[in-house]
Amino acid sequence: MGNNKHRRFERGSGILLHITSLPGKFGIGNLGKSAFEFADYLAEGGQKYWQILPLGPVSSGYSHSPYSSYSAFAGNPLFIDPVSLQSEPWMRTDILAKLTRQDNENFIDFDKIEEESSNILGIAHKNFVQNASTSDNDSFYQFCKNNEYWLNDYALFKSLSNRFASFDWRSWEKNIKRRDPEAIAEYTLKMAEEIKFTKFVQYIFDHQWKKFKDHCKKKNILLIGDIPIYAGMDSADVWANTNIFQFSEDLSPSGISGVPPDYFSESGQKWGTPLYKWFLEGDVNIEANNWWSDRIKRLLKLVDIVRIDHFRGFESYWNIHPDSSDGKQGKWEQGPGTEFFKFLKKELGPLPIIAEDLGIITENVEALRKETGFPGMKILQFAFDQQPDNPYIPENITDPNCVIYTGTHDNNTSAGWFAGEISGKEKRDYIKSYLKLDKEEDFLWKFIETSISSIADISIIPLQDLLGLSAKTRINTPGTAGGSNWKWKAVSASLEKDRMKRLKSLCEIYKR
Repeated sequence: MGNNKHRRFERGSGILLHITSLPGKFGIGNLGKSAFEFADYLAEGGQKYWQILPLGPVSSGYSHSPYSSYSAFAGNPLFIDPVSLQSEPWMRTDILAKLTRQDNENFIDFDKIEEESSNILGIAHKNFVQNASTSDNDSFYQFCKNNEYWLNDYALFKSLSNRFASFDWRSWEKNIKRRDPEAIAEYTLKMAEEIKFTKFVQYIFDHQWKKFKDHCKKKNILLIGDIPIYAGMDSADVWANTNIFQFSEDLSPSGISGVPPDYFSESGQKWGTPLYKWFLEGDVNIEANNWWSDRIKRLLKLVDIVRIDHFRGFESYWNIHPDSSDGKQGKWEQGPGTEFFKFLKKELGPLPIIAEDLGIITENVEALRKETGFPGMKILQFAFDQQPDNPYIPENITDPNCVIYTGTHDNNTSAGWFAGEISGKEKRDYIKSYLKLDKEEDFLWKFIETSISSIADISIIPLQDLLGLSAKTRINTPGTAGGSNWKWKAVSASLEKDRMKRLKSLCEIYKR
């Protein structure tokens, strides 16, 4: 399973932009016209990759973070395009009149959009029930059948969370929180209509996503998806699979996830998700492996390549006591390692995976990545600590089997980083000297060119960097919740073709 057996990715360049950050006339990016136009924009600019963030449904309780979803399998209903929905042959009601136009807003009002989205999806479902053709109903039935391995639990969980006004399944009535078979049967019957509605929403998501993905394929754009290593505590996955997580008899977690202090946070990070029970009395917990296989298989139906967040957790993971106030106090515990990826490869074939290998990376973690053959990540903003052995400085990248980023969703925009995070004249002069800057206003394109010119197989540029946007457009600040995190979106006028032409020119020069 070493490097020589791993399928290398084609040398190329791409853009990082989440679906919700696309321009959107109703206040949020979705799978409508702007998604298709952005794929065209990438193709015209000679790009080969479009990287997005996790696709699952999110809630206000977790600040709408795509990394804190209540399902590892379902799609986010906010991605559904109302214009496409309006054009369905079974739709008889004008749903667009019920939406607020917000063409030029740079930040998403999630609460407002969630309310409007829920309203129009309810109307759409009633129209579908009343007017759908036999073939539409057959298509819906087939979707439910093909996806029942996750959809049944998810739809019941979503309905129960509405009934008990909480995603925290541990606060539900005893019989249903413990998934007593009689309680499952009772609630499934009692909430049949709500369950069908939730399945319908996923059917519409799937229907629109397939059209979007087909368009990307026609334009030769490969989609890079993202899997958070952990499942949310308040998720359908954890409620339905407590046997693969570290819980005590009373269903309280015996340890929770996070990371010790690192570049992103001096106090570490306490993520709060349950840890996997990788082993049972020393043997592999095959149910945990099977759940992961199903999860990756599902995502690979939606995207072409999967980035696994926090890859180092498969070698060893940071176990924090649930009562800890931050990520400082914890201990490293052994992950499933090489055998886990051998299992996945046996189940799914060659794995088109990018390993997010940032943070505290030991020799064992690097050995695991090399054994799998997965490309790791190199972040250009981390390259300038003036240490000769810095692994992110392009001269020290000796293996092209990697992905280089100017910055990720967890970094400041590169313009914001250079303007506000580079303290000290010595470091600033070092960066200017390295990039051969005659004047500071040339920084951004020199920075992008440094990424494009590297030997890394793939170069990814966040859209904010291509557009030269300030720190105000940063998508996320790790270790913080709320504020403007996850809310930024582009407006159509900002997608300047001249900038994409310039990027295309660089890609041609450096054979991307």
